[in-house]
Amino acid sequence: MMLLRALCVVFLGLPFVQAYAAEGDAARATIQKIAPLQQISAFRKSALPGYYEGVIAGQVAYASADGRYLVRGSVEDVEQDVSLSDLSMAARRKELLAELGDSGRLSFSPADPQFRVTVFTDVDCPYCRRLHTRIDEYNSLGIAIDYVFFPLSIHPGADRKSVSIWCSENRQLAYTAALMGQNPDVPVCDNPLTKMREAGNAMGVVQTPTAIAPDGSMIDSTVLLSPQRLLSSLRKLSADSASSKLAASAAAR
Repeated sequence: MMLLRALCVVFLGLPFVQAYAAEGDAARATIQKIAPLQQISAFRKSALPGYYEGVIAGQVAYASADGRYLVRGSVEDVEQDVSLSDLSMAARRKELLAELGDSGRLSFSPADPQFRVTVFTDVDCPYCRRLHTRIDEYNSLGIAIDYVFFPLSIHPGADRKSVSIWCSENRQLAYTAALMGQNPDVPVCDNPLTKMREAGNAMGVVQTPTAIAPDGSMIDSTVLLSPQRLLSSLRKLSADSASSKLAASAAAR
């Protein structure tokens, strides 16, 4: 009789174990259909009730728990006046940049920067060239520019130039010279170019220059190309972040 009771407990408990193990699987499978060969990252329960979210193919997607409904595009919290999609994507960009690390970027920085901006760049991109001609202005305003190479397919040879710059003895001089039309000719070395490109794709980068603010949000290109406007934007982001932290601290008391 004792053995029978034990078996009943085991078998009756199996459906609950299976249900727990399968939690979120249907939603994950639906999101995976967006890009079957790509990996889903940051998969979790969403602030959108009854939905899970995940980042795939450079975008945030949402799926209902049963996998029936798929939501692509921006999801807004009208009560809080925020985009849940933007917040999730910004958080993911920060994670990806942290994984890339400081050693995976080419930095032009003042001695004591007030702000750091990550810019995905292509050495043959005219707007990247335009930005870099004012690098001294950005630095004088306390803004450090950290470049990540993202050669575009429309610029054949840009990938080879990027590798040569990275393998140069003085990367800053080599990058500046390449933007001015000088073709670097340096033997290939170990380089993070593939990792840079993968990070950009995962963040949804499709053009250059694309800039990422310290909070993980994307910076409008017209703002980026103006040192003074960029400084104003970064100051506002910093102030808004400080206000949000104070509000959260007050609410927790």
